[in-house]
Amino acid sequence: MEKYANRRRQAREFQVGDMVLLKLPYSLWRKASSKATHKGLITRYDGPFEVVRRVRKVAYRLKLPDRLKLHDTFHVSFLKPYYDDAKDGGRLSAQRPPTTVKDFFEKEVDTILQHRIIRWGNFNQRKATKIIDDERYSLET
Repeated sequence: MEKYANRRRQAREFQVGDMVLLKLPYSLWRKASSKATHKGLITRYDGPFEVVRRVRKVAYRLKLPDRLKLHDTFHVSFLKPYYDDAKDGGRLSAQRPPTTVKDFFEKEVDTILQHRIIRWGNFNQRKATKIIDDERYSLET
């Protein structure tokens, strides 16, 4: 029965010095990071990390950076071989462009409809604004 179950499974083995990617499930990622992020937004694999030594048949010790506050020994099911892309070496260090948020909207006075109502340019009659009796809102300069 076992030979039929293991037909499509491959025994993953890594050598000392190989580079691997580490699968971080949300439970491990939450321990490793202090950020509060939705679990759908975290990366599936982190790395590449170097294999330092083989602990058991299915466990490996990795050289982790200080930012990951995890134990450095992982089961082989959490590891994936890393293949360097010679054509695009900077693929792992991609930066997204900063998003620009327009935090203000400039309005220009089109016409004064009544004594204290202003019709703004490019807006209809419904978008007219009432002005309060205050020095801040006076239109006279």
